[in-house]
Amino acid sequence: MRVTAGHLLVSIAVVMVLVVVTWMIAFRQGELQARAELESVIFQPVLEDPVLDPAPSAGVPAGDPVPAVVTKESLVGDPRQEGLFYFVLAETRLEGALRLARFCRELGLETWVIPRDNAGLARVIALPGVVTTSRTEEACRVLDDRLGAIGLRWKESGGTSSLEDRYLVRWDG
Repeated sequence: MRVTAGHLLVSIAVVMVLVVVTWMIAFRQGELQARAELESVIFQPVLEDPVLDPAPSAGVPAGDPVPAVVTKESLVGDPRQEGLFYFVLAETRLEGALRLARFCRELGLETWVIPRDNAGLARVIALPGVVTTSRTEEACRVLDDRLGAIGLRWKESGGTSSLEDRYLVRWDG
């Protein structure tokens, strides 16, 4: 039996088409499986507050000065001014927001907890407000750098985030 060059080329082309079609089907199946896995994770309720550390931390070691107690009432409020941009440090449950705001206040950063209307969430904002969202602007850059340093200390003290996902939002009243 004689195999011509034409038959050989057609056979190679058919094999290549079969390989490409098989790859496309396998890729699509993998994509669907990954999407289903991701959706099952995304739409599960949050069991643990991401701002709180999983284990309660030990008290202040002996010999260290005890920071002044910051009450819940002094942390919750909305002192924002219209037209300014404010850094949002976190949006989480009220308990976690209060803990983060208290930590920042103890480090000298004025933070406020603003309760939201949905599912008991609260937003932690940092003051002062800035005029622009451009982080090349001096005031914005200085505040952003300070928030970065405080975020690292927050992470070291047991927080689950270093506040690297902070963002600016404009307050229009």
